[in-house]
Amino acid sequence: LIGEALGQTSPVATYSPTLYLDVQLPAGATLEIPALVPEMAVYTVDAPVQLNGNTVAAQILAVAEPGQATHLAAGDTPVRLMVIGGDALDAPRHMWWNFVSSRKERIVQAAGDWEAQRMGQVPGETEFIPLPDR
Repeated sequence: LIGEALGQTSPVATYSPTLYLDVQLPAGATLEIPALVPEMAVYTVDAPVQLNGNTVAAQILAVAEPGQATHLAAGDTPVRLMVIGGDALDAPRHMWWNFVSSRKERIVQAAGDWEAQRMGQVPGETEFIPLPDR
C-alpha cells in the first residue's frame, strides 16, 4: 500500500521512508521480509502467525527487531496481516484518541478544534463523532 517491498513500489508519496504492506499467507506458507525500513511491526488481522519463531495472536501488534529481516510463517490456517514501519521517530510522541503529537498542549488544542468542528469535513460525510470522555 505504501513504500517499496518485494519488487513492488507504491505510487503513494511519503516524506520519509514508510512501509505499509497487506499480506495474505496461505496455511503453512512462509515469507521473509528484509529490513526494508529501520523499524517494522506486524499486526495480525484474523489468525495467529509465527514472527521469527514466536507466536503472535490474532489482532496483536508485534514489533520486529530493528534493522533485522523478519520471518513470517502461517500455521494451519491462512492468515492476513499488516506490516508497517518507517524511520525511527526523533522524539517521544503523545497520543489521545485520534490525536498524536510531540507536545501534549497540541493534543489539547486539537481536541478543542475537533469539538468546535474547526477541522473541516470529509466530502459527503454528515455524521459528527463527539470526543470520548476524558
